[in-house]
Amino acid sequence: MLPVPRRRPPPMRAIETVLLASTAALLAAVAWPIATGSRTALQASSEPDRPLAVAEGPTIQIAILLDTSGSMDGLIDQARSRLWSVVNSLDSATFHGAKPRFEVALYEYGNDRIDSGAGHLRRVVGFTPELDTVSEALFSLTTYGGSEYAPLAIRRSLDELEWKQGEGVLRVVYVAGNESFDQGPAPWRQVLGNAAERGFVVNAIYCGDQGDYDATLWRDAATLAGGKFFAIDHNHVAAYVPAPQDEEIARLGAAINDTYVPYGADGMRGMENQRVQDDNNETYGMSSVVSRSITKSSSFYRNPSWDLVDALDEGTLELGKVSRDALPEALRELDGDALWAHIQSRSAERKAIQLLLGELRAEREGFLARTHGGDGAAGVQSLDRAMITGLHEHARTAGFTLDES
Repeated sequence: MLPVPRRRPPPMRAIETVLLASTAALLAAVAWPIATGSRTALQASSEPDRPLAVAEGPTIQIAILLDTSGSMDGLIDQARSRLWSVVNSLDSATFHGAKPRFEVALYEYGNDRIDSGAGHLRRVVGFTPELDTVSEALFSLTTYGGSEYAPLAIRRSLDELEWKQGEGVLRVVYVAGNESFDQGPAPWRQVLGNAAERGFVVNAIYCGDQGDYDATLWRDAATLAGGKFFAIDHNHVAAYVPAPQDEEIARLGAAINDTYVPYGADGMRGMENQRVQDDNNETYGMSSVVSRSITKSSSFYRNPSWDLVDALDEGTLELGKVSRDALPEALRELDGDALWAHIQSRSAERKAIQLLLGELRAEREGFLARTHGGDGAAGVQSLDRAMITGLHEHARTAGFTLDES
């Protein structure tokens, strides 16, 4: 919903204050009676802390909570087209020399198409390292309504997601919206305080001017949770600044798809979705295409659930245990040595393309720095720039090293 400037109400007489307080207490007692056994679906208190699994190595987990009420189309567009720039900004991150695992989860809230018993919010996708799954989820979002219970969305994300713990683990929540932050059944101070106590960082991204009346609580929420506050122009559309390298980057971004070897029940679907997400991002122009193509050269672009090269590289699969029926028809008749040679050739080809993409990326960034002072969006606060700013600061605080150049 569009933010409406608000004026502070005049002081109330004492009796009016008492009557309103009594009415509010009565409404609070009956407003959230959606039963789920002995508990309520919208219970305001936080769930008991679940023990977190220990990460096997450095890990960065990001939960993105997006307001999908009626006025948030611009925010969704920025999330769809600029996910890749956020990922690319972390490509140099290491923890004591080790590359981290990168996982993203997505929630939407404030959408009246979602049942009120669920608080008009839902987990769209849980933590996954597969960015095309996240992109697919973003392109599935529509806006409508709504009732924007940001604190409830935060609490649900903390309680439901498979968060990790251990040395070199960074757990970050980004919640973005434009309505008053204190809506819904979950007490916002309690939610944010609990998040900080449990070691989570919550960043609040207000879609509007930082001087707006509603921006104040968003700023307070970020402070309480040890995060950062941002006010963004969620309707800003970045101007594309062309570079001589762009056409070749886009070509290689498409060509690298041919190095993937699908397997299993999700193999062909995964490969098809890769191409669908290419097409989806093309609708946002060459800037999005280039950014996504560069992401494909990153160690964060992994698809082990459906690609044999990534699955074998991560050690989540043994080639000898893969059924021939789970392979593309053209590979089913190959013996073990021939199949292994085919996979190795695809892996080598992919690494060669990734190397070229990395070189072109460096050349492109150098060109833009020399001719335009950057990518042309300096000074504009958008979703991706807010996320990048916060992530870099949180990552450094957590002991990660990034190449800021």
